[in-house]
Amino acid sequence: MQLPAEGADFFTWDFPLKRSPNRPWRRWSADRTINAVLTVLAEYRAAHPGVPRVGIADLSRPHGGDFGRRFGGLGHASHQNGLDADILYPRADFLERAPSKATQIARPLSQDLVDRFVAADAQSVFVGPHTKLTGPREIVQKLPFHDDHMHVRFFARQGGRTG
Repeated sequence: MQLPAEGADFFTWDFPLKRSPNRPWRRWSADRTINAVLTVLAEYRAAHPGVPRVGIADLSRPHGGDFGRRFGGLGHASHQNGLDADILYPRADFLERAPSKATQIARPLSQDLVDRFVAADAQSVFVGPHTKLTGPREIVQKLPFHDDHMHVRFFARQGGRTG
């Protein structure tokens, strides 16, 4: 399914072009992934009245498959099967755009988002090494080139984590 360019709780961001909205072909994903992301963002904004919408960057291409460097920026080794979503960290200045460095993120709000994705049964949440964001070690992991967004990966099947 295709994510709309924007909604009540989110806007989309195109990293290679450094603008909103993200191009339509970069906004496809499994319906479960989109529903999970939109549910988390709606709950986050309900818990924090007045915060800006959250940015959603790359998902997958329309039919999945390669999303490497030739598609812009650093490319993606993942984002090929509709299970991955790049989510911008909320900015301390409340602008609706990607932060350019970790010092621009609103850490408490960003940590709340990480915690909500963990609670939503994300398989992995990759965060930047300079963000100081944390979570269960088996789920929340530091990854270079993620100081401006978190990468959330969901299980291929519902109820993927046991115990």
